[in-house]
Amino acid sequence: MAQDARYGSRGFTLAELMVTLAVLAVTVTVGVPAFAGVLQRAREANAYHLLTASLATARLAAVKTGAAVTACPSSDGATCRRDLVWDDGWIVYADPGADDQPANAAAVLQRVDGIGAGIALRSTRGRHRVRFTPDGWSYGSNLSIRLCAEKDARLLGKVVVNNAGRPRSERAEAGESCPYAPGA
Repeated sequence: MAQDARYGSRGFTLAELMVTLAVLAVTVTVGVPAFAGVLQRAREANAYHLLTASLATARLAAVKTGAAVTACPSSDGATCRRDLVWDDGWIVYADPGADDQPANAAAVLQRVDGIGAGIALRSTRGRHRVRFTPDGWSYGSNLSIRLCAEKDARLLGKVVVNNAGRPRSERAEAGESCPYAPGA
């Protein structure tokens, strides 16, 4: 009998199991929405960084090769879109002839796939691509690509390329709305 008392019961009681499940349910209920917010903010930051890095890469390639390089929105990774929508992805391509499309597949220097649902990227009206000249400049008007939350049409920020060709990102003020209708 002394030996049985030493080992005792090795299982959980029903009460212990119910308390453990209740604690787990509360933790999951509180943690999942907070984690979703963290994931969304990480996706937004990733979109900023990818876009800014691609534009800087295009500018550097133009200076390095001594020939124009263009960045434009692309849904297939091979041709430029003719609208203002960048959220399906974009390409950077060698553009020595100032063409509207890459001359061939080898001309595409970088391809970035879409950024995922829930975030929209739209460029300045009338300017759906940016062409960097061999001196690193992007002549014409400034290009702004706005990053927006599709759910509530809230402006998250924008990436701006000035005439000197320098890309920079700006965060939006709290409560600022997007200048376009969601899905446009």
